[in-house]
Amino acid sequence: MQLVGISASVVVATLLVVVLWALRRRLRDRERELERRAQELAVSRAAEQRLCEELVEARRAEDEARRAKAEAEAASRAKSAFLANMSHELRTPLNSVLGFAQLMERDRSLGDRHRENLAVICKSGEHLLGLVNDILEMAKIEAGRMTLAEVDFDLHEMLSGLSEMFAVEAQKRGLTLSVEREQDVPQRVHGDEGKLRQVLINLLGNALKFTPRGSVTLRVWARRATGVREGGAHDGAAAGRARLSFEVTDTGRGMAEDELAELFEAFAQTASGRRSREGTGLGLHISRRIVRMMGGDIHVESQPGRGTTLRFDVRLTLVDPAGARPGAAPRSLRVVGLSPGQPRYRVLVVDDRWDVRHCLVKLLDSVGVEVRSATNGLGAVAQWETWAPHLVLLDLRMPLLDGYEAASRIKSSPRGRETVVVAMTASAFEQNRALALQSGCDDFVSKPLRDADIFGLLTKHLGARFDQESRAREVDAAGARSTASTSRGVDLARAAAELPPSLRKDLRRAATRLDAKAVQAAIERFRPEDAELAGAVAELARGYRFDSILALSSADEEEPS
Repeated sequence: MQLVGISASVVVATLLVVVLWALRRRLRDRERELERRAQELAVSRAAEQRLCEELVEARRAEDEARRAKAEAEAASRAKSAFLANMSHELRTPLNSVLGFAQLMERDRSLGDRHRENLAVICKSGEHLLGLVNDILEMAKIEAGRMTLAEVDFDLHEMLSGLSEMFAVEAQKRGLTLSVEREQDVPQRVHGDEGKLRQVLINLLGNALKFTPRGSVTLRVWARRATGVREGGAHDGAAAGRARLSFEVTDTGRGMAEDELAELFEAFAQTASGRRSREGTGLGLHISRRIVRMMGGDIHVESQPGRGTTLRFDVRLTLVDPAGARPGAAPRSLRVVGLSPGQPRYRVLVVDDRWDVRHCLVKLLDSVGVEVRSATNGLGAVAQWETWAPHLVLLDLRMPLLDGYEAASRIKSSPRGRETVVVAMTASAFEQNRALALQSGCDDFVSKPLRDADIFGLLTKHLGARFDQESRAREVDAAGARSTASTSRGVDLARAAAELPPSLRKDLRRAATRLDAKAVQAAIERFRPEDAELAGAVAELARGYRFDSILALSSADEEEPS
């Protein structure tokens, strides 16, 4: 019995040990499970924390992107506003320069020499206008939205005009300037005359600027398309095109190889350009973009000390002289008055600038058109109500009431539908045209205004017919008349003749270079002695009348040979 009791105790004890071992194992497994879950929870919390941080960072980045977008949009609006204002401020004085130059050309008392000077002023002003337009459209160039304004033009006349324009500068620098045109170069072509002229003027201007001695030569030749494709097929459209090649060669300073790689980059300048402290580094960049748009490219060859050659080619369409546009008057003809048997047309000129109003009033009055003027939109509406003009030339930017609202008020009346309203603006942006048409304007014209534009509007909208007289007959008639000098002009000439010779020479040199800053510096040197003369010359400089300054500074003095 005792052995049985001992055995039972051993069994019980063994069972207890086994149960305890099993319980401990289960406890360890439970602990491990709890530890694993605790670790997973910690990892989950860390992941949640990282996720929260990432969400916060994403929201911060989104906010920064939103702010950057708002800043970019604000900068874009500011840039557009700046370009619009600069467009208006630059083109408006150009309107006066070109307008009054055209008015002076109509003066039959002018002699041949003055008429030639005016022609140079007009051509240079037209070129300046083109440059302003292209520089203001740099944003369009960067966005790839620059377009070509293709028209029929006389290529020979353009080349002759360039030769005349740069002849004075070349002579002043002691350089030989020549324009060589091959016989196969067509005369009448179709393309963007303004942009082609801009490229040539930029290349010729650079060549003259960086050539201390020697010569500058412009060569032009053509390769006409045969219109014969491979296999003998004929392409009539190709037969009407030509590839024009232009080459500007100088004997100037030349450029090193490393400079050529960056020559056409925006705002890049060569060492010579940086030393001269002239220009912005945009000229060649814009020129290459223009040439590529016209189907060609610019190539350069240069050696230091031996000169530079810039060569480019463009594709132009040939114009059949027999297919000239009907009704287009030759350039040698000028409007002298309304043809007989027409009504007395009434035109209202509305602009807040006196010079614009005065120029248009004189132009229209000189050909027999009845004309009145107003300085703002309120005056325009009042004049329209009482005078009933046939046509209103309406500036868009004016005080009190702008042109958009004035046009809307006129056109909202049943009687206003009988009046032609033409919007005028110096802005370079096309959206102004759409806004003007939405306001009820019948047409749109950009400043600077040309006399042909104004007469064309009268013909287009009112059916007006004009008599024309050839330029040659005007010049002959002008030769029979003498130009009487005013007493004021005589006084200024006498005062200028009394200036020291060295001062007159500096003033003459500044006027020849068209350098307004140098003219102003010369003025300040004699202002203490003759404030009246200084004021008169300063007024001429503000009006870009360098020809008059040149005449004053040359008073009673022979030009050096």
